[in-house]
Amino acid sequence: MKKMFIALLAASLLTACDSQKIAADSVQDITLKKTVSLTDVTGHWAANSIHTAIQKEYVDGYEDATFRPEKNVSRAEFIKMTVTAMKLPVAGEVTGSEWYEPYIVAATEKGILRTNDFRLEDINKPISRLEMARVSVRASDKTFQDRAVQIDDKSVMYNATKTGLIQGLSRGELAPEKPTTRAQSVTIIERILTTTEGGKLPVDKYALSNAELDLKNTNIFSMLPEIFGGEQFSDGQWNPGNLFVESKDGKYKATLDKLILIDLEDPNDPNLGLLGDISKLKWHNNVSNETSPYIKDFKKSYILYYKSHVDYNNDKSLYNDYSKYISLSLSGINSPDIQAFYYKNTLNTPTLVFKNQIGDTPAMIIPKKGYVLDSSVAINLDTPARSNYLSKMILRVLINKK
Repeated sequence: MKKMFIALLAASLLTACDSQKIAADSVQDITLKKTVSLTDVTGHWAANSIHTAIQKEYVDGYEDATFRPEKNVSRAEFIKMTVTAMKLPVAGEVTGSEWYEPYIVAATEKGILRTNDFRLEDINKPISRLEMARVSVRASDKTFQDRAVQIDDKSVMYNATKTGLIQGLSRGELAPEKPTTRAQSVTIIERILTTTEGGKLPVDKYALSNAELDLKNTNIFSMLPEIFGGEQFSDGQWNPGNLFVESKDGKYKATLDKLILIDLEDPNDPNLGLLGDISKLKWHNNVSNETSPYIKDFKKSYILYYKSHVDYNNDKSLYNDYSKYISLSLSGINSPDIQAFYYKNTLNTPTLVFKNQIGDTPAMIIPKKGYVLDSSVAINLDTPARSNYLSKMILRVLINKK
């Protein structure tokens, strides 16, 4: 394996001499002794990680006493730092234009790098946040070091955010294609070392929510684990490829694209903007639109917002077309006092959200407290209510009552 990798690498070097010379020149500049104070780190968000990394000697500053924390890092540089920080065995010459080759081999033999992660001729190009996350996930978890275990891009970001290896940018933005800076690199490597030593990392809930949405088309499992985080029944396991309802006669089909949980109490919730002007939205008390209260007065709640589309409707006389949204129902979360819900505007059970009339907003509101749970909670997709009715379960979760 090692000989094959080096042979492939050597072949690629014949067509990439210029970029390698630039990389070699830049690496030779990094010679600052760890005892020298850095002039551009004070007050930086990653200052502690930078100083720690220099003390551990897996990265250095520059000759002019700077660290240049916002400078991009190449794939070769990040792999070198990771291998050095993890104290993996490195054999071979680590100077000259091919200085990175022994580190690449060491990372590959450990299983934190695969020969198909990126093209060899691009070894000196900036490493993206996704590529950094992939290396980090493998370095932190021996399961992913097994060459038989494959992990796709969305799963990489989900696992990286779930374990705290990756924090989001503004409001949890994942930005997988953005380049990685020197400051970000040492921060991530310090997190790798924490996890390999058995430590736990803080999790960015916004980043995890966004990563879960990308992978599973929903964020309900990370946002509301006390309800949706339980064991899933075999007849109601969440499957992103099965989020549709189709009538038995083949005339109607609608698909759920995303099921998004929004925290009304959190003004920084990255999905809050999906609701538009919440001052105009009401929750339906099942009595009348006029007496239904506004959701702005019930901030201690979640909004379950669903993006969807109707694939086709070939019989609008049977499958009424009054709403352009999919019909979704939630069961197992009940009111302990339905009269209070009807006549006292007590939000103690999930109910529909609307602006002017029922069906004009693809959302329901779920109070954070005051409801009672059945032994299981289920989500169903339904054909329009006045049709040849069909309901399809897409999730059923066992509620563990303590």
